[in-house]
Order: sequence, then C-alpha cells, then structure tokens
Amino acid sequence: MRKIIKPFKYLLNKLKVLIVTAITKVRQSIRIQLLTTLVLCAFLGLLGARAALSFALNIDQTVTIDYSQGMQEINDQAKRAADLASNDNNLEAIQQMIETENFKFEMKQSTLKVIVTDENGKVLYKTTQVEEEQINLHYKIRTVMDFAINHPLYNYEIPAIEQLRQEFVAFYPLTIEDKNLYLFVSGIPEGMVIASSNDGLIPLFSAIIVFTFSFFYITKRKMKQIESLAEGVKEIAKGDLTYRIEKKGIDEIALLTENVNHMAEAIMTNIEMERRIEKQKNELITNVSHDLRTPLTSIMGYLRLLRDERYDTKEQYDEYLKIAFSKSEQLKNLIDDLFEYTKLTNESIVLVQQEVCINELLDQLIEELIPQAEENHRSFTKIFSEERIFTTVDSEKIVRVFDNLLMNAIKYSTGDGKIFVSLERQEGNVQICVANESDEFTSEELMNLFERFYKKDQSRTSVAEGSGLGLAIAKSIVELHGGKIDAKYADHLLKFFIELPVTPAE
Repeated sequence: MRKIIKPFKYLLNKLKVLIVTAITKVRQSIRIQLLTTLVLCAFLGLLGARAALSFALNIDQTVTIDYSQGMQEINDQAKRAADLASNDNNLEAIQQMIETENFKFEMKQSTLKVIVTDENGKVLYKTTQVEEEQINLHYKIRTVMDFAINHPLYNYEIPAIEQLRQEFVAFYPLTIEDKNLYLFVSGIPEGMVIASSNDGLIPLFSAIIVFTFSFFYITKRKMKQIESLAEGVKEIAKGDLTYRIEKKGIDEIALLTENVNHMAEAIMTNIEMERRIEKQKNELITNVSHDLRTPLTSIMGYLRLLRDERYDTKEQYDEYLKIAFSKSEQLKNLIDDLFEYTKLTNESIVLVQQEVCINELLDQLIEELIPQAEENHRSFTKIFSEERIFTTVDSEKIVRVFDNLLMNAIKYSTGDGKIFVSLERQEGNVQICVANESDEFTSEELMNLFERFYKKDQSRTSVAEGSGLGLAIAKSIVELHGGKIDAKYADHLLKFFIELPVTPAE
C-alpha cells in the first residue's frame, strides 16, 4: 500500500512546489501580474457574455421554421425520378417505376405524390394517392415557378407563429419516345426549428462591463500602492525627509518603494552631516581663534614691553624674552596639532603600514618617558602579556596615540601618581589600557573627551594646558587603523582602552 501511495505523495509535493514557485514569480513581477490579470478578466468577460447571451435569448427570442432542407429533399427525389425515366426512354417503364419503387418517394412523415402528364395536362401515370385524371398544366407550371421564384430552396423560413405547412411541388419536363411529358412530385416538406435573437450587442456590452469591473477590482490594491508611492514621493519632494512609504509585496513597486525610502534616508543623513560639518567648522574657527589669540596676545604683550624697554634689570629682560619664546613654542604646537588633525580627518590620507610587535613598541615608548614621569613624581606599572603580539600599523602615528595618552597621564594624574599600562590579546584584537588616578568624570564629560578643543575645566584656557586636540587626533588615528578607542571612569581611575586588529598568525 505504501509503495502505491508513495509516488502520489511525491507528485503532490512536486505540485505544491510548482504552485508555490509560480505564486512567488507572480508576486515578484508586475509584468506577470498584469498578464495574469488580463487573462483572468478576459475569461470573466467571456463568462459574462455567455450568461448575457442566454438571458437575451430567453427574453427576446425569435423562433422560425426552415423548410429549405425538406424542399431540397423533395426536389432531389423528383430529379432522381426524372433521370431514371429519361434513361429508360420507355413509357411503360414509367408506370412500372412509379409502382415498384414508390417506397423511394417516401419522406419521414408522409409519402410523396407523383404524376406524369402529357402536353394537354392529361394524367398518364400516377401514384395511388393521386385522384386527378386531368390537370390545368399551364396553371400548375405557373404555380410551381412562382413558388420557386418567391421561396428559394436554400432559404425558406417562416415565423413559427405563422407556421403553414404548404405542399411543395417539384417539376421536371421529360422527353420519352419523342413525346413531351411533365413530371410533378409533390409533398409536405419537413421543417427545422431555428431560435435567434436580435439583441446581438447585449453580450458584447456585458463582456466589456464584466472585464472593466473585474480589472478595476483586481488592480485596486496595486493602484493604491502606486498612489501611496506617488504621495510619498510628493511629501519627500516637499522636504519632509522623515516621511517613509509603507512597503507592500515583493515586486518591482515594493523594490522602488524601498529605494525611495533609502534615498530619503541618505538625503537626510547627508543634510544632517552637512549641518554638522558646518557647525563643526564654525566651532573650529571660534576655538582656533580663541586658542591662537591667547598665546599671541601674551607674546605681543611681552615683546611690547621689551620694545619699550619697560624692564628694570637684565634678569627681567631675560624673563620676558623667555616667556615670549615659550608662548611662541606653545603657539607652534597648537598650529601643528591643528594641521595634524585636519590632515587625519581627510579621507584621502594614506597610512604607511608595517608589521610591528606592539609589546616592544609600547615598552620602548614608556622607557623614553620615564624621565619626564619622574620629574612630575609619576611612575609606570606595566602589566604586559608574555606573548609577543604583532599588528600591522603606521608605527609613527600609533606612537603619537600612545605618547598622547601617556603624557596626559603624566600631566593630570592625582593621588600617588601611579600610571598603569596593560596589554593583552583578545579575540582578533589586542587591547591596550592606560589608567591613572584622576578627578571624577561624569558620563557626559567622558563622551566629550574625544571632541576637538574639549577641556574638562573650561577655565583652563592656557595653551600650556594643551591644545584640546590630542585625544581627537588619537581617535582619528585609531579609527583609520580599523580600531576603537574609549574612556571609562571607575574607582577613582580614568581608563583609556584602545583596540587594534591583530595580524593573523601564519
């Protein structure tokens, strides 16, 4: 039993797959949907026309009876009899033919009457049901000819309500033994009932109405979708970039809807980016103007004192000169930082990358900064993994990142002045952490640490306290290497975390 059922299950599953595939193809293509709709509507239109035709025949029907076929049969019988008589060319043979083959002159419901007359109308031969002995030959022939002219054999119809079954007479002249004879075959022809209707436009109009209504009904949802798309594009064109068009289906209209939404999203993102860039540009100009003006004002002030010789001793002169030079160096550092940041934020920058051991690089940098740390009463505590970890970086720029973080830790550490530096491998990355004791940072302050010109204490506007670009530069360098940098504050420790991709082991 299972062997019998198994092929049917297989065919059923195949059929289901084909149906699902066909439905999916239809849903994905507007062209196929339109073609399917047209075929379906045309079929419904034909059904409507058929129903309207039946209705029209029932309400306005004309019934006629066609006698032409019955008349043709009588005429054929007469012609056959005339041909037989002419072939025999014998007067006695005519009567014998009429008597012995009379069955051949029978119709479906009646027997035909056959008579043969001479030129004077005298009946010479006849079938048994004929009583006439003499006929008016000329009248008979004229009657036959009038009927033939007015009622052709191929089209003799009368309305059923006026049905009159008239006798039909077929006439053929004969020449037998040099005598002119006349053959008359008569009988009641059988009729064929024909029903017809004069309202031929009703089915056509019905088909058009059904087709139009079904087409509008089936395409109503799709038209609403197109109207929704058009309305959405209109709203977006007005400037409402937050407007989103509802996506329906999986066909080309749905794809177009999705693309329009993506376009609006991209335009809104670009506009917001342009606004943000414009705002950053204005902030940059403001901050640069402020930070450049402060040291420049100091330099000009001390130089003015020197120019006007407003100093009392040589030591005071040297002090003014030293301060002016220091401010000049700080001004140069600010300009260098600003130039470096602008260069790093340019997307066309090219990194000179090489594979380096991050352990050795960081260890060497810490050794170089020990004198400055000791000068500020700071000390380094290293927590390095024993494993040598390699990464592909632009070593000069990565050193700039580590140097910035370590120098900030030296400058701004509190408490006992310990600076913790750790390094360990994680999944596909190496994580470096620089931590030092610090004053408390709020979550908002931590978020703003990597912004340009941000300083935790806004009262510290001196260039000696830094340009405010160091951490922004560090973030740009790390992100150019495909890494991440973040800051966290916990247990009186400010921690900076850097993640860089590790070079895969060969």
